[in-house]
Amino acid sequence: MLTVGNAVDHLRRRGVLTGGGTATLLTGGVSGVVVLVSAGDRRLVVKQALDRLSVATEWLAKPERVLTEAAALALLHDITPAHTPELVDVDPSALVLTMTAAPAGWQPWKSVLLDEPPSGARFAAVALALGRILAAWHQQTWGDPAVADRFADYEAFEQLRVAPFHRVVRARHPALATAVDACVADLTTARECLVHGDFSPKNVLVGPDGPLWVLDFEVAHVGAAVFDLAFLQCHLLLKAVHRPDAAPALRAAATAFLTGYGPIPSTRLGWHTACLLLARVDGTSPADYLTPTARDRVRALASAALAAPSSPSIDDLWEAVG
Repeated sequence: MLTVGNAVDHLRRRGVLTGGGTATLLTGGVSGVVVLVSAGDRRLVVKQALDRLSVATEWLAKPERVLTEAAALALLHDITPAHTPELVDVDPSALVLTMTAAPAGWQPWKSVLLDEPPSGARFAAVALALGRILAAWHQQTWGDPAVADRFADYEAFEQLRVAPFHRVVRARHPALATAVDACVADLTTARECLVHGDFSPKNVLVGPDGPLWVLDFEVAHVGAAVFDLAFLQCHLLLKAVHRPDAAPALRAAATAFLTGYGPIPSTRLGWHTACLLLARVDGTSPADYLTPTARDRVRALASAALAAPSSPSIDDLWEAVG
């Protein structure tokens, strides 16, 4: 088990470090142990996936997903080297990966969206860049047989996304089964490109002068591209409900993200987004910052969208937020 106490020793055994260093536990996630190691001017992140996530209910996932994360990080760093960490080492026996750490002072984009005064220009600039980054990943892996072979393992995505999100929502809202089943069918049958699977503001680090990194590739798989688009739209909509004062800036960011990405590869983006919205209030992993009133608003908005005879547009969802 990786700990703060043994992280430096692990790096020495792997030949990553020859001397000492200081280790600090990084908090905020629920799926793994993540340690920051500083050694002189080197900053490294050491990560090990948990087989039981740190949430109130039992949520299990295979720890071997860290090897998928390492492979995805290596591949996507080659495509967008300025926007991901660099893979330094992977220990397949201990299921531990090491990557470069962002410069001190960078912060999660989630914190910016939740805590800073709303800024349409700043929010939109990051979102536009994220759309372009995601488009590059999807386009350059689309239909690639080598990528499809390496990332064919769908199990972690089922354990960490489809089962605790979509299948729980379907069980708790059987009247919405038609739309939820359509989304599940997309996610379980499409094999289009490399999908990040956790493309959310908490996994984006932003620097003070505009640079950004995308992190956390442990549920990467070849699947339906629409999932990544819906995942980010969902998070921006949740924050707009939580922060009505910031809703116009967040909507501008959502629009900029889709502009940066380009043509949407699905006619069901609205349903996919609504299903994820409902999962964040009634699924295994509810959004912890929503008040009971906000949860009710999200539930009503998402349920209405999923009850519609066909998938609404993203603009329809944003209009419902107001």
